[in-house]
Amino acid sequence: MVIEFQGRTIATDDEGYLTERRDWSPKLRDFMAQQMGLTLTAEHLIIIDMVQHYYDQYADTPPIRGLIKLLRQQGHAQLADSIKLAVLFPEGAAKSAAKLAGLPKPVKCI
Repeated sequence: MVIEFQGRTIATDDEGYLTERRDWSPKLRDFMAQQMGLTLTAEHLIIIDMVQHYYDQYADTPPIRGLIKLLRQQGHAQLADSIKLAVLFPEGAAKSAAKLAGLPKPVKCI
C-alpha cells in the first residue's frame, strides 16, 4: 500500500504502517490521523511522542500496560488510564499511536 501525500508516494504495509521511518513528519502524522478520523489534541501528541521515545530506546513499541506505567512515571497521570487511552484512540492506543509515530505495527497487537 501507499499514501499519496504532498506530491510524494509513501510506502506502507498492508495495514497503513510506514515501511520507512524516515518518511515520517508531523504533517504526515496529522494527515494520517485525519484519514483515521482523529483530530489530534495535545494529549494525543504526548502519547505519540512517548511511544517514539520508547521505540528509540528499546527498538520496540510499549505494550499498553507499559505505556500506562510510562505515562504515570513521566508526570502524565491524567492519561495513564486504559479507558482514557481508548477514548483518545478508539482503534487501540498501542496500534494507533505507533502508526501515527511512524513506527512498525506493535508485535504484540493482533
